[in-house]
Amino acid sequence: SSSSSSSSSAPSTSDDIPVHTSVSHDAGPLWDAEECPDDVATIIPHRGSCRKRVLVLCTGGTLTMSNDPSQGNSLAPVQGALTSYLSTMVELTEDPEMPEIVSHEYVPLIDSSDMGPGDWAMIARDIETNYYHFDGFVVLMGTDTMAYAASALSFMLQNLSKPVVFTGSQIPLREPYNDARKNLIMAIIFASSDSVSEVTIFFHDRLIRACRATKVNTSKLLAFDSPNLDPLAEIGINIEENEHLFRPPPRGAFRVSTSMDTRLITLRLVPGFDDACIKQMIHAARETHLKGLVLQLYGTGNMPSLKDDLVHCLEEATAAGVCIVATTQCHTGSVIMGHYATGQKLLKAGVISASDMTLEATTTKLAYLLGRQDLSIEEVRHLMHVDLRGEITPESELPPPPLASTYQKAIAKRNRSRRYF
Repeated sequence: SSSSSSSSSAPSTSDDIPVHTSVSHDAGPLWDAEECPDDVATIIPHRGSCRKRVLVLCTGGTLTMSNDPSQGNSLAPVQGALTSYLSTMVELTEDPEMPEIVSHEYVPLIDSSDMGPGDWAMIARDIETNYYHFDGFVVLMGTDTMAYAASALSFMLQNLSKPVVFTGSQIPLREPYNDARKNLIMAIIFASSDSVSEVTIFFHDRLIRACRATKVNTSKLLAFDSPNLDPLAEIGINIEENEHLFRPPPRGAFRVSTSMDTRLITLRLVPGFDDACIKQMIHAARETHLKGLVLQLYGTGNMPSLKDDLVHCLEEATAAGVCIVATTQCHTGSVIMGHYATGQKLLKAGVISASDMTLEATTTKLAYLLGRQDLSIEEVRHLMHVDLRGEITPESELPPPPLASTYQKAIAKRNRSRRYF
């Protein structure tokens, strides 16, 4: 399956990075909303004394949907619905502790399945444009590709010192019973927080790091999980924050880098696969300047040991400048290259480990690194191992591998305990 999405991009016939665009347009400056036309930005009436400001950027999604008679009464996003709902929510307009909210809806609203690097870049640019005029940002979108979009923005937004909170819903805001209202309110609360300085997702009852998130359910309200990292915060009667997991404030100046090289593919192996077909696909992809290959392998990073021709094909691709990354098909845990003999062959072929990164973080991080023009392919391979935004657990802090010795387990336990001091 290809990692690129359907936001339009010019086909690559050379070694140039594909250019991605969006069907919507940049919002531009929104901090002086009173000077903007009503269809560009709206200040939600606010009677509170809180001096904070939060910018809500809405791309669409289930939260904004209603039944559309022209499409067989199926759900479709309704332009302007969000702003109308926000202005009637007394939790936002009457509570003195809530921040002032400026809302912008992109035109047209976009189904998340249609969103890709061009749309992610548009959101990143609008955050950059308005960065110094708001205390935090909320991005509303559909859930299907939210983990990809949020992961991508976590890499695009460098030295971020303010909260950017993605959210959406499983039930539209217009329904009497819905999860949209709570998700929206809590996202705004966390977007005005002083303790969060990274891109996150709030959904149902938890705030999770964006580049650790994955969608795990299509029908339940707890739609997202963070398989290899505890939530940053959970809500019940109180908000319980895991403060030891928060990213420290950045040391450098805020910068945005939106270029992503999406000439990469992902392959999920299944038992009995025809490696001749995979070899042909890899060879064909190299003809169109393939730059990255993400393999979803078994367990700790294994594939059949008898597929020597395929391993040789991977070795050739590595030598030709393709960055090949191994991820695990397991929901939790980590790739441990070389733990078994089959993994040793992949190491020798130049395949690198994604460790405990999600597929969403692996693909967006690889596209981000490949999109930077100042990195060689060897530097890209090295940085895939480096923790840039909290997306990967350092090797010294990972649990011991299966069948590890008592000594290895003791060392791993000691290293993990040091995380909290």
